[in-house]
Amino acid sequence: MEQDNPIDHLIAKLKAGTLTDEELVILADWYNGFDDTLVTLSTVDGDHVDALKARMHRRLFEKIKPAPKVNRSLPIRWLPYAAAMLLAILGGWYALHIAPDTPDTVPFTAGHVNPGGNRAKLTLADGQTISLSEAQSGIRVGDGIMYFDGSAVLGNEEARNTPNSQFSSHNTLTTPKGGTYQIALPDGTVVWLNSASTLKYPSRFDGPERVVELEGEAYFDVREQRLEPGGNHRQRKKPFKVISRGQEVEVLGTQFNISAYPDEQTKTTLVTGRVQVAPSDISPIAIRPGQQSIVNGKDIRITAIDTSQYIAWKHGIFHFESTPLEEMLKQIARWYDVNVIYKQGIPKETFTGKFRRDVSLNGVVDILRLSLIDIRLEERTLIVN
Repeated sequence: MEQDNPIDHLIAKLKAGTLTDEELVILADWYNGFDDTLVTLSTVDGDHVDALKARMHRRLFEKIKPAPKVNRSLPIRWLPYAAAMLLAILGGWYALHIAPDTPDTVPFTAGHVNPGGNRAKLTLADGQTISLSEAQSGIRVGDGIMYFDGSAVLGNEEARNTPNSQFSSHNTLTTPKGGTYQIALPDGTVVWLNSASTLKYPSRFDGPERVVELEGEAYFDVREQRLEPGGNHRQRKKPFKVISRGQEVEVLGTQFNISAYPDEQTKTTLVTGRVQVAPSDISPIAIRPGQQSIVNGKDIRITAIDTSQYIAWKHGIFHFESTPLEEMLKQIARWYDVNVIYKQGIPKETFTGKFRRDVSLNGVVDILRLSLIDIRLEERTLIVN
């Protein structure tokens, strides 16, 4: 089939080893608009970076030889472009550069470890467990429990016949590794639950405050709610509280992300509004939009951050900014439901860049190998040498 796209034609020439120096420049200039989507390697040691880049440069051109028309003394400044071109040859280009708002999915071949998806189970107050539909993205809690498209998980009659309908009862939404799910709570608050996470919530918010419990990671879009008139309430706003590992977060109406996995520090990232973070036995501390609190035991640290990195998972994106390899692989392992083994200690490299979470794990491994991380996939285990 004839290729109408001139860029496709240039990529084909690169693969065939017939690309000229001038065409390589054209291809590199075209890629310039995409360079923030490629994970790149960085480290504190500048000399180490130069050595790694030189080795990567040699490896790239070894993989695409014979290429008699390509200038092998290509300056190191072209390295990110060469890496991207190699990804195209390996079949990973389109997986990494589909625009985030397109509905296309990446076809995966047999033997690949595919990414996660909409997977969760709902445990009711009476102990009943329901495996939620993978064809749905979330549930809505009201008189019954419905999927977002209006189909029933639990209808009104079924809900009335279970302890779930009592004010004091709690349900639990749990995502496995490789799963995400959304839930619209009775007050209209929407919660996005990330992989390997659990949200415990009441079937109805009764009393002067709204309280949920979180283990793992979730993004909250909290709806403002006022207390019922009467008594001494005077139409006060009804606070929303999230109890998670080592802290309690109180909000009135805002958007924020909490990451509270058992083996990591607890991070609260505020996008809009205002929240108060209260570590154990410490007075609440207010944080502002664009700030993040990090709780480690009884210590709390507030830093200014770019919130996009910490909420990218909600939009189906991995986003790394000078992220240590160990932290990066924890995120990847949770999403692809795999284990990680370090054979000779944890490498000190950090990574910056973005790519979509619907890329197969094999594509992710290719990226890491381009960054000279000696990593391989054996069954469901990533092995780092």
